Order: sequence, then structure tokens, then C-alpha cells
Amino acid sequence: MNLSKQLRAVRVYSFTSCLRLTDAVWVVLLAARGFTLAQIGLAEAVFHLTSLLCEVPSGVAADLLGRRRSLAVSAVLEICSDLTMAFSRNFAAVCAAMALKALAYTMISGTLEALTYDSLKTAGRESEYLQIDASVSVLQRLATALGSLASALSGVLRFAGFYLANAGICFCSLLAALALQEPLVTDEQAARHRHPFADLAARLRAHVAESAAVLRTTPLAVRLIAADAAITLPSYLTTMFVQQRLVTLGWDAAWLFVSPLLASAAAMAGTALARQLHPGKLRPLYRLCALVCGGGVLLAGAGPAGGCLAGPMLVQAAISVWYLHAMQRFNDAIPSDRRATLISVDSMAYSVLMIPASPLLGLLADLTGHAGAGLCALGGLVLASGLLLPCRK
Repeated sequence: MNLSKQLRAVRVYSFTSCLRLTDAVWVVLLAARGFTLAQIGLAEAVFHLTSLLCEVPSGVAADLLGRRRSLAVSAVLEICSDLTMAFSRNFAAVCAAMALKALAYTMISGTLEALTYDSLKTAGRESEYLQIDASVSVLQRLATALGSLASALSGVLRFAGFYLANAGICFCSLLAALALQEPLVTDEQAARHRHPFADLAARLRAHVAESAAVLRTTPLAVRLIAADAAITLPSYLTTMFVQQRLVTLGWDAAWLFVSPLLASAAAMAGTALARQLHPGKLRPLYRLCALVCGGGVLLAGAGPAGGCLAGPMLVQAAISVWYLHAMQRFNDAIPSDRRATLISVDSMAYSVLMIPASPLLGLLADLTGHAGAGLCALGGLVLASGLLLPCRK
């Protein structure tokens, strides 16, 4: 494997897969078409229900059939999602588009990290994963920030235009996926690469059983999965409900890019900080990050417009610091043959929490007439997870 070329393709894929022009305005776009926040929250729940159902199967597919193939399929599904949303006429079509988008995300989740880690492992350079993952994370945040600038074009692109432009970017992701090579670390991976569909049913049964055995015998992995789910829960919910909060505070939709732009900059700063940290134990780090994250959610939910800008910045910076070190420890603790599957379990835990959280937060906002009411409740829960966690062990 030409590792330099491989990592270059990983970076291109990471950048284009995060360059989404609708992320900063999709709530406002749907609200402008007459959907309530409860309906929008329900659509988000459909996304996470699909993620819950497909997260682990998609990780298994990546491990058994190839990670490069999974990333290419993800790009195709994302294109289908954008086209469905662009031409949607009712709430059912919106939910279908969200389900396709979720399926596309599950094909990436765990797969890209596994491909990157094992690509390094083929060269005996897996110790560099934290630094490589940090650089990829910065690129992803930069793409997110650039994508958020598209809100300034809300008067030009309109609803369909945003999603058609997204579909064009996803085609670039597909080309980047096709430029990747499949990393082959173990004999099992090499056999899978040569004959991806041979004895598939038997391999599937063995894979599921052995992946479950890894979780039973690796308590560190289970603890990291639980911690990741708790602290990352506000990541997207804060971005989602701050959009409507800013509109109710008098902001024009064209300026909604400011909040995700600043949050992405804070996430990049958090990643840069995380690269300089060398925590001996993760428990004190989690407690600190959870307190900062929870405080940021409360600020976004109850503060003035300035709080809506500062709160997501604190949330993203704290999550970036935690997640970089958590994923390094997680990857070190699990085997290559099960890597995509087990990272998918980590993502599935997040979806389990998001399924009830997104519609409940939307319903709470509708009932109280305050778009930040749900965020205040969420911020309190995240703060509690940091305050109640003992950090002396």
C-alpha cells in the first residue's frame, strides 16, 4: 500500500463527506415550509432510529465485505437522500430522505476510522493514529464550517437548490472512495478481500459471536461506549435547536452560518489542544469535558444571542478533546478484524439516546414556546453525568 496516497484519499473523502450546505439551515428551511419543531424533531428521530437499526449491520458489512466498498455505497446513498429531499412534497418524503441519510452515515461510521487505523497498521505506524485522526478531524470541521457559510445563499438557492448542490459534492466523495485501497492486516481480511461473498452466512455468525465476546471481555471498550454516547448527545441537538433560537431572537436565516462556523473553529481548537494533552487516565478528562459541555448547552438554551454563539463553541471544543483520546484508547483495545463493527456499536449507543431526545426536546420547545427549553434540560443531564462521575479512580 502507498500509505501517503491512501491518507490523501482519506482526507479528501473526509472533507467532502462533511461539506454539507444544509446543516446550518435545514431546520429553518423545513420550518419555513410549515413543519413544526415537533415534526422536525420526529424526522430527526427517524434518522436515529434508522441509525440504531443499521449501525451495527453496516459495520459488520464493512468488516466482512470491505471498507472501501462501504464508503462508496455511503456516497451513493447520500446522493439518493439529497435528491429525495430536494423533490419532497410532504412529511413522509422528508422522513424517507432522513432515513436514507442515516443509512449513508452508518456506512461511514466506524468504517472510515477502521480503514484509517488499519492502513497505518499495515505499515506498523498505528501509534501515529491520534495525530492522523486529529488532522482528519480538523479537515472535517473545516468542511463543516465552510458548508455552514452556504446559509448566506438562502435567498438564492432556495430549498431544492441546497440539496441538489449537496448531491454534487457527494459525487466527489464517491470518486475519493474509489481511489482508496483496502487495508489487509490479518489473514482473515486478505481472504475476505479475495472472496468477499464466500461462506458469508457462516462468517457472519462467527463475526457476530466474536464481536460480542470482545465486548464481554473488554470492559474498557464498554465504558468508553457509554461515555461517548453521553457526552456527544448535545453535539447535533445544540446545533439543531440553536438555529430556531436565533431566528426567534430576530436573526435573519442568511446569518445562521455564524454559529456553526464559530463552533467548528472551537472544535478545531479543541482538537489542537487534545493533541498536546497526554492524560494518564480518561475518567478525570471525561468529568472536565462533560462539565464544560453541559455548561455550553445551558448557555445555548437560556442565554441571549451571544450565548447561542458561545454555547455551541464550548460544546464542540469539549467533545473534540474527549473524543480524540477516547477513540485512540478504543482502537488500541479492539482487534482489526472486528474494528468497524465495534466502532459502529459505539455510534449505535449515541443513536439509542438520540431517538427519544430529539422529538422530546422539540416537543418541550413547542409546549413552552421557547426553542431553548429542551436544551436547558439536556444541559442539566450532561452536567449531572460529569458531576456524579467519580474521578479519583
